[in-house]
Amino acid sequence: MRHLLLLFSAAVFIAFTPQAAAQVSGTRLRVVTRNLEPFSFEKDGRRSGYAAELWEQLARETGMEYDITVVGTAQEMIDALNAKSADVGVGAISVTAKREAIIDFSQPFYESGLQVLVSGASASFADNIFSLLGNLFNLELIGAFLLLMAAMFIISHLVWRYEHKVNSEQWPEDYKAGIWESFWWTLSTLLVGGADNKGPVGVGGRVVAIVWMLLSIVLVSLLTASFTTTLTINTLKGDINGPGDLPGRKVATVKGSTTEAWLNARGARVTPLAAPAECVVALKSGAVDAVVYDAPVLQYEAGKLNDEKLQMVGPVFERQNYAFALQQDSDLRERLNQALLKLSEQGAGNELRKKYFGDDQ
Repeated sequence: MRHLLLLFSAAVFIAFTPQAAAQVSGTRLRVVTRNLEPFSFEKDGRRSGYAAELWEQLARETGMEYDITVVGTAQEMIDALNAKSADVGVGAISVTAKREAIIDFSQPFYESGLQVLVSGASASFADNIFSLLGNLFNLELIGAFLLLMAAMFIISHLVWRYEHKVNSEQWPEDYKAGIWESFWWTLSTLLVGGADNKGPVGVGGRVVAIVWMLLSIVLVSLLTASFTTTLTINTLKGDINGPGDLPGRKVATVKGSTTEAWLNARGARVTPLAAPAECVVALKSGAVDAVVYDAPVLQYEAGKLNDEKLQMVGPVFERQNYAFALQQDSDLRERLNQALLKLSEQGAGNELRKKYFGDDQ
């Protein structure tokens, strides 16, 4: 009787724990994934990608067999696990508090975050000329030149006032003619330190000349620094340089992702699309101003196109971790975590990182 009771209890336990049942009866695990390069995608008739290949190594390490079902979005993967119609979710699945409330996760296997992808302006010769002219004629530089001209006129007037009485040969008494000669001297002194065979001879004129010569050294330095800085900043500056420039702009991202909710909360004009590749196509066509999504995915998609206009801008923000998704209170969690640690110690993660991202850090 006691043995029968133990067998009955074991049968009940197996019936209500799918993972345990799979281990005893040989039932294959139900794995759900989605196509998202470079983490999980179909290539040459088999499942490839960073997460997919890591999962394959885990299954081999733990002796688990499985069947894969491909769905369209990350949310469908979460829903399948929550409804217990799947046992494991494999792919670029971000660990969030909202998801943790309804499902479980293994320990993270990849650190990610969001980043902004933009398309740079055309690099044609004509566009570069117009860009240069636009940078030259900006309010800051125009204002600096106007102040400089005002200072030069004042100095020219003072030099003429003192000099035309004692040196009318070089500074005519007629105001128009005299101020022109005076302005020529002021400009020459500013640019080259003086004018050939021309200079104040009176005490008042020489005092003004000394002040202007000293002031010219400072003005030339400041003007050169202002010109160089303004020109460089305006040349390098784009419309969107990071997440702070996104509110009010047309931004593409993957529909149903956590990124879509983040953009909506910050006032961006979101264009949700089915896949990152579609977002990049929309950016290249000019339909959107930027793309925001997981940094490694965007870097991978942009790298495939080998387009110098596509640029990742700003820092990686809203950092997050990818992990394998599991049913709530899953018995698989501890086994997967132990296997993940073992594979990590063997360098499996570094090999996959080098394969798909070009580094082994």
